[in-house]
Amino acid sequence: MTLEQAALIAQIVGVVVVAATLIYLALQVHQGAQQMRSEARQAQLTYDQTGVYKFVDFPELGRIFSQTETPSFEEKTKLFFWMIGQMRAREYEWLQFQNGAITKESWETYRGVIFFVLGTERGRALWQVCQGYFNPGFVEMVAGMMTDVPPIDLWDRLHAIE
Repeated sequence: MTLEQAALIAQIVGVVVVAATLIYLALQVHQGAQQMRSEARQAQLTYDQTGVYKFVDFPELGRIFSQTETPSFEEKTKLFFWMIGQMRAREYEWLQFQNGAITKESWETYRGVIFFVLGTERGRALWQVCQGYFNPGFVEMVAGMMTDVPPIDLWDRLHAIE
């Protein structure tokens, strides 16, 4: 074997090694992206469950949202901070969607909670007070999705169940 043939074989081996390295790195990047999406979904699930369990721990939140009489300052404070927590979770999910970390279908599922949180006139009034603490693009998106949406009757339906 001549020196020229050995150099040619070395180049071929080098190209194969580089190609194998690129394939390996592409697989690692793909796995990293999958891991990131999985962690984002887990965080969203945790946020959602926390909000649901707040209603289990503090069922009066539903009453306060729907009652006709004006809530006390303490009750409004509870609703206000519960709302900030729920809307912050939706803002996080919206940002994840904007960055491509979650799919449109996932975002549309998660954003449905906004209709619940802002489902009463009281909820919408509280949102007017706290929306300044959120990303302006998110606030604009919420305003657009809530345009012409009537209040929900969930609390009346729950109350009517015997």
